Amino acid sequence: MSDMITRLSAPPYSDLGPDEKLPPIFGPGETPALELWLQKRRDLLERWRDVLGHSSYPDFDTTPQIVDQFDLGPSHATLYRQPNSPTTRQQVLVLRPEGAADTPRPCAVVPFYDPDRMAGYDLKTRQPLSPERRTTRFGRHLVEHGFVVACVEAFPYNTVPDPGTGESFAWWRAGAAKVLAENPAWTGMGKLIADTRLATDLLLSLPGVDPDRVLIIGHSLGGKMATYNGCLDERIKATIASDLGIGYTFTNWQDPWYLGRKFGEGMNGLAHHHLLALHAPRPYLLVAGLYDGPASWQYLNAAREVYALYGKGQNIGCFDHATGHQPTEESMVAAYQWLCEQFGLPTEPWTI
Repeated sequence: MSDMITRLSAPPYSDLGPDEKLPPIFGPGETPALELWLQKRRDLLERWRDVLGHSSYPDFDTTPQIVDQFDLGPSHATLYRQPNSPTTRQQVLVLRPEGAADTPRPCAVVPFYDPDRMAGYDLKTRQPLSPERRTTRFGRHLVEHGFVVACVEAFPYNTVPDPGTGESFAWWRAGAAKVLAENPAWTGMGKLIADTRLATDLLLSLPGVDPDRVLIIGHSLGGKMATYNGCLDERIKATIASDLGIGYTFTNWQDPWYLGRKFGEGMNGLAHHHLLALHAPRPYLLVAGLYDGPASWQYLNAAREVYALYGKGQNIGCFDHATGHQPTEESMVAAYQWLCEQFGLPTEPWTI
């Protein structure tokens, strides 16, 4: 087992905070076994699908259209508009490293509010963004190290105009209200998952990408999107999620653009260790800082019981920098080294 995978697979502290009282994955009298898990897995998938709901949209053409192509720093950029409903189109920015490759390149889906911040450039001016939040410029980090990257826009920004009130999350509330009015059996998280899945379709349709080395990575809101998509879409081969707040009480899971009316009793008795278990045995890494911390290990360890059935108990882990919401340079360098070990890539030092 590689060094960083081993290092990040166990907490560096013994106190994991107050007991989260997570319901066990295996019930009383059940002996954990892979065959039993595979039966439970089918049931869990159905329960999660019931929680997330379904779209009421009629079938629509999801073929993306190229809007622009240009050089962006050390990469070539293609900006797409991809239909994500019968009447709306999301921005997907694909970044490719310069030069040809002898073999298919690893690739990554990077969901967030807008593609700009993950790419590290203002797409209107084509100028680099300020270095203040450089540790979350995941798209830029990855393309500079040989990945083909798809940076994805979140649905409120292509669903409704900016309300212009200046109120925090006003755009999100307006976008969620429209989507849920049109799709009363859906959730905001269901919509976020569906749109990110469309971007994954686009990325994997491109020539020269390796379908066996597909990462999804996100911070905060993007960490929630990365976690749900990574757990529910088996085309994703590894997930890195930064400070999403894995417990329901850790962050704003009750908001309408996440779980909304399903929050609480509508969750079918599910907690997020039931989601993480679906990711097994594929690698999952949490980068904790503010909303995630020692208590988050309880969710990882509960899911590890399932990882162990595949002989992959060390494939789920965490780096807790404990310095705030933004990841530190040390935490992201460690996360990328972990990723390279998982994907069999050279582990030369990353610069971010």
